[in-house]
Amino acid sequence: MIQQPELGKKIADFRKSKGFTQEDIVDKCNLSVRTLQRIEAGEVNPRIYTIKLILKVLELDFENTFNSPKETDKKWFKKWLEQFYINIIDLFNLKTNTMKKVSILSVALFAVIFGISSITNITLGQSNSKVEKIIQNTNSDFLQLFNAGDINSLVNLYRDDACLVARGCGKEFIRNYYGAEATKYKFTEITATSISVCDSIAVEKGKWRATLLSGESIGGEYLSEWRLTNKKWLIVSESSGLSMY
Repeated sequence: MIQQPELGKKIADFRKSKGFTQEDIVDKCNLSVRTLQRIEAGEVNPRIYTIKLILKVLELDFENTFNSPKETDKKWFKKWLEQFYINIIDLFNLKTNTMKKVSILSVALFAVIFGISSITNITLGQSNSKVEKIIQNTNSDFLQLFNAGDINSLVNLYRDDACLVARGCGKEFIRNYYGAEATKYKFTEITATSISVCDSIAVEKGKWRATLLSGESIGGEYLSEWRLTNKKWLIVSESSGLSMY
């Protein structure tokens, strides 16, 4: 369990990354603003119940958020990946500096693959292999559901706040987007080429191919971020590039 003052700082960082004010949190947790301020400032050690209540409002899982790994390398990797996640979430807020954030996000999501690839050998145990298998199976489900036109089932592979980078966010947007795409082509391949897992976060890079109704083949690469949510791995962001075959 993380102790103060780091605990308070992490709660403040997660709150800001979600776009919540302190008033938003206290209204839903039945706390006073002063109490939350003291927690975030590291002045008090809150009860476990209070921490769990705050994390629930922030849509975070207590066990996966604050149970730090024992290995030094894994702990460092987790801290780096969490900070990257916070920054990405902020970029997904396209209400401010829209064009700038879209440009930064597109470059950052593909550039980070090089950093992740260099440290994926730090620690990948049996549990990580299980996550990789889940993601691979989900990719297979995605292909089948898309090709069958079952878009309502397909969107359940995404978290409620998921985003298609530089396109839009939310399940309704994703449903409409893939509903339109399903009338243009059918997938022939969705294959993960690398999957990096750290606790409740996974980053996947892969390639895809499809056939247009005209018979022409198209394809490219994709980058997806997965998050363990309510004991289920769901996609929270997805970016893809197109190249002709």
